[in-house]
Amino acid sequence: MSQNLVDDFYALTSLVSPERVSRYLYTQGWDLVDRREGLLEEWAEPTTQNREVDSEIYLLPINEQYRDFARRFVEFLKAVADYYRIDAHELSHRLKLNDADVLLFRISGGQNSHDSVSLDEADGVLRVAQRMLKLSARYTASPGKEFTGRMKPEARQYIERNVTLGHTRRGSFVFPILSGPRMGRGADALFARRVVENLAIGLNRVASISEDIHSAVPDDFTPLVIALADSVHDLSRVQGLQVVDISFRWAPERGVPRHVPDAALVLESATIRQLGMTGSRVREILRGNYGERFTADTQRGLMQKPAAPPAPTAPTTEFTEISGVVIALQVDDRKISDWGTQYSIVIRSGTREGALDVQIPVSQNNYELATEAHSRGIMATAMGRLLRVNSGYFLEGEVIFNGELSR
Repeated sequence: MSQNLVDDFYALTSLVSPERVSRYLYTQGWDLVDRREGLLEEWAEPTTQNREVDSEIYLLPINEQYRDFARRFVEFLKAVADYYRIDAHELSHRLKLNDADVLLFRISGGQNSHDSVSLDEADGVLRVAQRMLKLSARYTASPGKEFTGRMKPEARQYIERNVTLGHTRRGSFVFPILSGPRMGRGADALFARRVVENLAIGLNRVASISEDIHSAVPDDFTPLVIALADSVHDLSRVQGLQVVDISFRWAPERGVPRHVPDAALVLESATIRQLGMTGSRVREILRGNYGERFTADTQRGLMQKPAAPPAPTAPTTEFTEISGVVIALQVDDRKISDWGTQYSIVIRSGTREGALDVQIPVSQNNYELATEAHSRGIMATAMGRLLRVNSGYFLEGEVIFNGELSR
């Protein structure tokens, strides 16, 4: 390792704590092999179908009073950077984005353009990215409305306050667009997460329909899918653009959302032209499904009264907020595939009808905060979609605790 690289990683140790690194690894799928509370943790690289199960074990020092703490911490950070094939600067950027979801647009000008991309290309891609986020923000604030007129206040404030452009990655042409407030949680953070979730689902629908047009079915996502397809078509007008891939990096502090496509959408020039036709093709399919001409008037009617998908097994509320005490803490490895986490808590909230017990999946960090809140009788507030299930109530969202528990 060159001296410059060593210095970069030593500088990083003063910017991030071992606890932050630990939370990041957990949300990225690394395996915690052993933990000695307050002393050290042992981590193994994420296992996949193509990776050997017996991966190397790395030691993360926790106690900063160790005489060789800095050296061991640097060695661990370097091992993590090597796994992702990034440098200390990029690792620092990832570790400090725990509170923001990231939408990545990676562009290429083709085989003969290795050193730069034109300003027209960059401007064209950024315009499309901005339009996509505005469309998703409008849809999130008003799922049944058109994409015209004034934005609802929460959508407008999201675009103005909580969407920023990150630093371009060294050695590549990537536009990282950060979604969500940098600090704090609550309604703004929850709305920002839902905007990016809806955008990921909508883009995945567009890609699926381009492969099988008959998979287009009318539901409450139809207006967003049509609008996003039109946005993709705008990329075909960007002079010289050969490839753009769109991917999502979810904020570790909020966890990876469930039931949201996580694969990157790779758009080559031919694919972009094909996807550009999707909007009109979707309209044709919907016209056939409804047995009527899909004019601007009927499109407006669809947006105002979207065709209902098959009724879920449990009714949901779009957004609710409950407060109460933590009455149960649960760890169940069987839930990881469904929830994206093994941890959940139960909050008991008082209502006019009596006590309401709500189960909420949480990250490891929030589970630890909930443990402390439970032992001290501190109130917690949960915000998100409330579902009625056979066993009671279930909430998809996030939890915040009394300010004195913040870390």
